[in-house]
Amino acid sequence: MAARSPITCHVLDSSCGRPGRNVPVKLEALNTAANNTWSGLAEGLTDTDGRVSTLLDPSYQLVAGIYRMTFQTSEYWASVGVTSYFHPYVQIIFEIAPGAEKQHYHIPLLLSPYSYTTYRGS
Repeated sequence: MAARSPITCHVLDSSCGRPGRNVPVKLEALNTAANNTWSGLAEGLTDTDGRVSTLLDPSYQLVAGIYRMTFQTSEYWASVGVTSYFHPYVQIIFEIAPGAEKQHYHIPLLLSPYSYTTYRGS
């Protein structure tokens, strides 16, 4: 298997059963030493399959802590002609526990104009 980013994501538009293409994605880490501010780690754009597999360099070493992934869903809805939606963006906050820093984290987002869901993927 080729080396991959330690954190990846996937957007699926469940309202039409297709990948969420060209969704801007931002990954941040909570910096508890700096008054709990968010520090940007990476930005990307979902590909034609709705995935971002290159957010971080494969050699990037994760540290235990809290992370936030933001999906700019309003840009996606505009690109597919949807004008009425509830979430202009989706933020998924997740934690990497001490001792689990070497695991791979995959963040899927199942999206429709009025709802979303996520889970820890593989």
